[in-house]
Amino acid sequence: MKRILLALLVLFSPLPAHAQNAREEAKIGESYDKMIRQMFGVVENEKLQRYVSEIGKKLLVNIDDPEFQFHFTVLDEPAINAFAVPGGYVYVTRGMLAYVDNEAELAAVMGHEVGHVIGHHTYKQMQKSLGDSLLIFAGLGASVATGQGANSTVAWVAASQTLSQLNRLGYGRDLEMQADEFGLLYSYDAGYDPRQMQKLFRTLQFKERVSGQEYHGFAATHPDTIERIGKIGEKADIIANRGPKALAVKRQEYLDAVAGMPYGKGDRRVGIPPPYTISLYTPQKGDTFRSIARDAAKDESLAFDIAIMNNMRENDPLPEGYRLKVPVPRKQLSEAERPMPHTAIPENPPEKAP
Repeated sequence: MKRILLALLVLFSPLPAHAQNAREEAKIGESYDKMIRQMFGVVENEKLQRYVSEIGKKLLVNIDDPEFQFHFTVLDEPAINAFAVPGGYVYVTRGMLAYVDNEAELAAVMGHEVGHVIGHHTYKQMQKSLGDSLLIFAGLGASVATGQGANSTVAWVAASQTLSQLNRLGYGRDLEMQADEFGLLYSYDAGYDPRQMQKLFRTLQFKERVSGQEYHGFAATHPDTIERIGKIGEKADIIANRGPKALAVKRQEYLDAVAGMPYGKGDRRVGIPPPYTISLYTPQKGDTFRSIARDAAKDESLAFDIAIMNNMRENDPLPEGYRLKVPVPRKQLSEAERPMPHTAIPENPPEKAP
């Protein structure tokens, strides 16, 4: 009897405040996850999902006693984005993956989002915006995804609007820079070259400047983005020079993982798939981005995008044997998804000024 009473006391005794908050955040994250999967859809590629999850696990190895069980998901969304919600749910869109150039860059941006979770940035921002509605949203559970009942509908709308706002505007300059530091440290501890984070952000900044398609992580600090990217470079150099540790970039592994991924806008609600699929193309002598866009992508106007998604510029010379991500029409899948032979050359072309 004493053992039973002791067990009941342990079971029903109040949780410490941090444990209560962690449990609350986990419930909120679970409800958001249902909503996000319904809103965006998930890329139906188990190999790619597993690849991204494995990188996420590497980032967590050196984090002491993480509060949450983390989940990493690739969303079927063409916009360039990566974001997190409370409770350890981290998302990266296929649009972002198209413009990431190597595994170290992906680790950095995922580490940035893990930092938002570890720092409770998302939870605190949502608390400010939603107040009691956030708790209602967490308590509704699975019904949120279907919008059943008046409370569910109100909470679903409020939560989705808040999520959209965070994705569009970010978390504010200080929190974004704090998450940058997390991303640099987590990626370094996982064995990646943290300097790749600056390269990716320069690519995304250039894409935004030319095409207007922006990444939410910059919107929060604009017009301080240039200063922020400079600070990332300074901190990455300090971290990378800590010791003789071998730092990985893993471009070839990354290209193999994203080959076959959908590219471009579709409409899954009515069954219209994206028009392109990412293929791997090895330039031959005389190739230019315009010729590749014309011959492989069947659309010369894609030359700019093909260059940017490979961390280059449209007029850059193409090293022979340097594999490129190229969107090809879906009708070409049978041939285009096969990785083409390539020669062993440095993983990255010469640095170019943005």
